[in-house]
Amino acid sequence: MEQIIKTYLGIFLILLLTVTGIGIVAAEVEVTRAREFKSDVIIEMENSNYNVNVLNACMEQAGAIGYDLKVTLYGKDGTAVDYTPGVTLPDGGITFAEVVLYYSYRTGPFGDLMQHSIRGYGR
Repeated sequence: MEQIIKTYLGIFLILLLTVTGIGIVAAEVEVTRAREFKSDVIIEMENSNYNVNVLNACMEQAGAIGYDLKVTLYGKDGTAVDYTPGVTLPDGGITFAEVVLYYSYRTGPFGDLMQHSIRGYGR
């Protein structure tokens, strides 16, 4: 009788560890995807010299994936503009941009939804 209890307890603990491990790996995959997306957005913005069409496309793509993308553009005169389609860009060009990507993923055996953000800068 004692062996049966130990066997079932062992099986239960192995199952619990497996589910927890899968959740951790899945969360890490989501974090890696978000980091890569943020890096790609920064590279595209820099290569286009902060073109409005590219900024709009990046925001649309982020929304389609389920991310929320916030871009703040900083002009040469020190002004900061939170970018939204149709906003007036700083005069004299853009010095750099701050990109904040908000993403979420589920963790744990009960699928708790966690909200996170990643920040990057483009020059």
